[in-house]
Amino acid sequence: MSVHVLEASILLIILIVLSNILSHYLVAIPTALIEISVGLVVALVFKVQIDLESDWFMLLFVAPLLFNDGKRFPKNELWELRAPIFANAILLVLLTTILGGFFIHLVISEIPFSLALALAAVLSPTDPVAVHGIAERVKLPKKILSLISGESLINDASGLIAFKYAMAAFFTSQFSLKNAALDFLYMSFVGAIIGFVLINVFHYIRIFLVQQGIKDVILHTTIRILAPFVIFIVADEIAHASGVIAVVTAGVLSINQAPIFRGEFSEARMVTHKMWDMIIYILNGAVFVILGIELPLAMSETLVNPTIKNGRLILYTLIIWFILLIIRVLWSYSYLWMTYLRAKHNTPKPRFITALLTGLTGVRGAITMATIMSVSYSMPDGLPFVQRPLIVFLACGVILISLLVATVSLPILTKQRKRLLLTGDDQYENTDMPDKIDLPMNATQDEKSITEIRARKLMIQSAIKVLQTSKDEAEKVVLSDLLHEFNIRLRHLYKENDHNTENEKYHQLEKEIQLIANEGEFTGINLAIENNQVSEKTAKYYLNFWEFKRQALTGGLRPNLKKAKFSIQRQLNHFLFKMRFVNSDSKIADSSLFILREASAVGAIDALKNYKKQLSSESKLYKVKLNIINQSLSDYRNQLERIRHISTHSRKEYELQLQKFYLKALDAERTTIQELFEEGKISLSLANRLRQSVNYSEISLLQNDE
Repeated sequence: MSVHVLEASILLIILIVLSNILSHYLVAIPTALIEISVGLVVALVFKVQIDLESDWFMLLFVAPLLFNDGKRFPKNELWELRAPIFANAILLVLLTTILGGFFIHLVISEIPFSLALALAAVLSPTDPVAVHGIAERVKLPKKILSLISGESLINDASGLIAFKYAMAAFFTSQFSLKNAALDFLYMSFVGAIIGFVLINVFHYIRIFLVQQGIKDVILHTTIRILAPFVIFIVADEIAHASGVIAVVTAGVLSINQAPIFRGEFSEARMVTHKMWDMIIYILNGAVFVILGIELPLAMSETLVNPTIKNGRLILYTLIIWFILLIIRVLWSYSYLWMTYLRAKHNTPKPRFITALLTGLTGVRGAITMATIMSVSYSMPDGLPFVQRPLIVFLACGVILISLLVATVSLPILTKQRKRLLLTGDDQYENTDMPDKIDLPMNATQDEKSITEIRARKLMIQSAIKVLQTSKDEAEKVVLSDLLHEFNIRLRHLYKENDHNTENEKYHQLEKEIQLIANEGEFTGINLAIENNQVSEKTAKYYLNFWEFKRQALTGGLRPNLKKAKFSIQRQLNHFLFKMRFVNSDSKIADSSLFILREASAVGAIDALKNYKKQLSSESKLYKVKLNIINQSLSDYRNQLERIRHISTHSRKEYELQLQKFYLKALDAERTTIQELFEEGKISLSLANRLRQSVNYSEISLLQNDE
């Protein structure tokens, strides 16, 4: 079924969210491949089709993505690598078009030479989105990643021009090298000029608005987001120049523009930055989901063609991919040797593995797909374009192979298998807040450095320490709630680990200790029943309630469903109870239900304390168990405080006290960040990222007060 624009947009966002959820479980597979697979499944099962047109695809997806990449590309690296970047983006594309086209025609005689040139041209540019989708999970050498990223910003223009003239030669049997060269120069230079002029126009418009006192954050954010779309339209549709070059130029030049809002209007910069993050997140995912949805449509016509065997089609695809890889690797290796021989100082000899990594990272993506799908179904004379299904299949096949081979080979060649840098956590660390981190006196900077997760743990532990030292007995509920919140954050950090065995062990220990606490709850409930503190009806209800909770801890699908039922039922009963027994001006009645909740919490605390006394400090997992027990004790103590003191504050008083102590905790986190940075344990970029996280927490707290 073909879907309309609104339906397609909602479907794409749903599939992007689903793919990114799956990516957190399938950590060995790049998110890009998961998104392609999800799109492919939806296309095959539900027969979904999205009419992919090159024009709107380039405007909607390529323009903002390239603008963002250009804006974030380090300008020093861009200048340092300008020669290899432009060599790869222009000369390598032309070389790939000519040599690739020659060998494709030699291997597949059904494809005329001019059409083979067009196929090689459309496959020559690397896709920036695909490059980042693969590179996010491996630690490539910095220069290789910078080279590939810089090249992918520019090579679309040269590839598309080469494709345009190769297709014109095929359709008309005419080709003018002079016209092609002049067209390329016009599109490149005019595109760059348009990008330069318009990004400055947008910049000065925003300055003018600020000077006029117009500081609407949403307005300024909207203007900033509109920039790449307007620049692309002006360059591509009006000036008939390269929209790609225009938006990349605009993005790169926006780095050098002085911030308008650094002091008095920093909110606009923050909102714009986060808005861009969200847009890029959606567009990146949509590119690969669309790629997956389009694959069946693009490849089905050739697969069902009885004149070409499917085995031969796959062989042709593999050969074309290998030809393009060899050209790219040999070019990179030759360029490395040329640079080495020209160097005036001693430099290490070029390694073939570096050239191989450069070749494998040059994956193809949705830009190739969009371009090849835009090819006409008929010849200029009205006859069917019989080779179209074949070249579409081959292009799509090369896209898939380049992604799959890079996915499998790059982690092996780079010996890096982690998808995110955040996951490099020390296993089973002590949660007690140390005054200093013990490190060797002669440790190097890298050895002194700690991971982001470790730094976040230390921040939370410092906040907990400040809250625990507060002697304000009148604010027990507020302090208990905050300690409970920070302990939950600390618990989540312990679970952020890519090592499946470690995660499974942690979850197993957590479940064992929760079951001990659950048995303690049962003991406390029975004690309250034996002392005739509650009615028989309430006791029976609460014991059923407890049984649901116990079964939910046993694991498996059925218990998990019961756990969900238990959670919903608990919230519903709590709401109904409040509606029956509580009004805004009186204290909570001394009900049987609250007596049982208090008794169960006391029983769980006693059980956990007894288990804690039995722990052996010599045990390998002593620190982990102690951490889980302390977190569980914090949960039950928080529950007790809320039961015993919930009516001592009005809602407004509670919020004011919460804000007061939360700000103290955030100040403690800021102090920890500064200490870690001054001691050389975290980098400036990580320190800034952590400070930004604390600032967001503070902003969220203050906004809730409005």
